[in-house]
Amino acid sequence: MRVLVTWGSKRGGTEGIARTVGKTLLTRGFEVDLLRPQEAAKAKGFDAAIVGGALYGFRWHSAARRFVNRRLHDLRRMPVWFFSSGPLNDSSELEEIPPTPQVRTLMERVGALGHATFGGRLTRDARGFPASAMAKKHAGDWRNDAQIRAWATGIARALPTARPGAAIDLPGRSLGRLFAYAFAGWTACAVLMGALLRISSVGIALGVHAVAAPALFALVALRYFRARGARDSMVTAWAFVTIIGLLDLIVVAGLIQRSLVMFASASTWIPLALIFGVTWAAGEWRWMAPSVRQTGPRMKKAA
Repeated sequence: MRVLVTWGSKRGGTEGIARTVGKTLLTRGFEVDLLRPQEAAKAKGFDAAIVGGALYGFRWHSAARRFVNRRLHDLRRMPVWFFSSGPLNDSSELEEIPPTPQVRTLMERVGALGHATFGGRLTRDARGFPASAMAKKHAGDWRNDAQIRAWATGIARALPTARPGAAIDLPGRSLGRLFAYAFAGWTACAVLMGALLRISSVGIALGVHAVAAPALFALVALRYFRARGARDSMVTAWAFVTIIGLLDLIVVAGLIQRSLVMFASASTWIPLALIFGVTWAAGEWRWMAPSVRQTGPRMKKAA
């Protein structure tokens, strides 16, 4: 039986956990492919998968997220387990730490059979913010090899009879919903602009709109990200801006103005940039908000 083990790791701590998992499965007689997400995205012929990711601000490493999204249909056809690495203390040894909302959503989408959170590692010479600041008080290696091997051993016992879990298509992720929210925001901005032009000069209308449009989309984005399965912050921000740009091109420039002159003005591009920023920020905040982190059922142990 061939098992894929892949991970998203920035500083090597999560990679170390993945390699311990892989070695444990090897000693149990399984064929193991230890591959980085970029390589794993092209791998074929495996019968089960274990995917791990380092946690940064309660979010999985982007490489792990991208792998799951790219290989979603393949992962749904096999037994899958997830693990996370992050706590810079011994909390993961004292109690079961459930997956973060983002990781739980990915688990539901592929039908993952289990999850484990292990301690992380942070060296004293870590660079970049906020790692360097955290290293001053929390530097150390909190990974417990015995705990990792025990988890992997449980998976090894389960693998011979394991079957794919029940995957869920979360409605919050639908393309129709994404477009509907972008269209609603664009419509609100268009109505506001029309009202401003009736009661003020073009200059004042453009100035007020440049401030109000991002504020409106901040509300739209917060509402959009409330649903389970909502797409990642960056993807949503790009999608909103793209849809707004296309609607402006077709409706405003094409049907109303019959000219592309609006796209030569900063009054068009600045609001778009701000809308991108507030959408991304709203998504990031929703993943990290305490009220979001504490919702949802606790996942069972992997084995």
